[in-house]
Amino acid sequence: MIRLSEKIVADVKQRIFTGTYKKGQRLPAELELAKEHEVSRSVIRESLRNLESLGLVTIKKGPKGGIFISESYHKPISDSLQGLVDAGQVTEENIFDIRLLLETYATAQAALNADDKEIARLRSLLDPPREKLNNAQWLQANRSRFHLGLARAAKNPVLEVLMNGLIRLLRKYFKDFHDLEFERRSLVTHGKILTAVENRDPETARTLMEAYILDMRDFIQAGQTD
Repeated sequence: MIRLSEKIVADVKQRIFTGTYKKGQRLPAELELAKEHEVSRSVIRESLRNLESLGLVTIKKGPKGGIFISESYHKPISDSLQGLVDAGQVTEENIFDIRLLLETYATAQAALNADDKEIARLRSLLDPPREKLNNAQWLQANRSRFHLGLARAAKNPVLEVLMNGLIRLLRKYFKDFHDLEFERRSLVTHGKILTAVENRDPETARTLMEAYILDMRDFIQAGQTD
């Protein structure tokens, strides 16, 4: 027999994936959800814990807290990838191989599918505040936002989820990689990639991203052997 909490989880999943619940949307409070589903608050709490573990909702405490639909659904994938890293089963070459597959494709698809709003958002990421130009750690995080923005602009939800998981894996794996020279060079390269996206030129966008990933691989490996 299916438990009540499992039915509620299935119902919320359906509403999320059909667009009834939007990313970032605040859900009703526990009491209201209990009334809507005609169950006790304890059943709702169990359902919410399960949804949170799946990465589908975020539960925030405090005056501005509440139950929110997650902005992305990558947590299970991120956790699985992190488990592989922790177990020593992922190599640097593994990561760059996957980047070459996923990110070059995502960039080419972005050139075909990105809308004006997404392109403007990506362009804004290439013009960081003046006070951040000497902050390699901030620029690294901003670089991640650019790559995730390209995946989102590809208009493929599966690709976006996979890229979210990959980016989080990269942050864990290369957590000490903060190089100002590389980050500044990346801004220039990303500008060329975005120009290809704006020009609806998927092959050039793909080629530029491939060259960028290979350059990053070589740069990191050179630093490790110095």
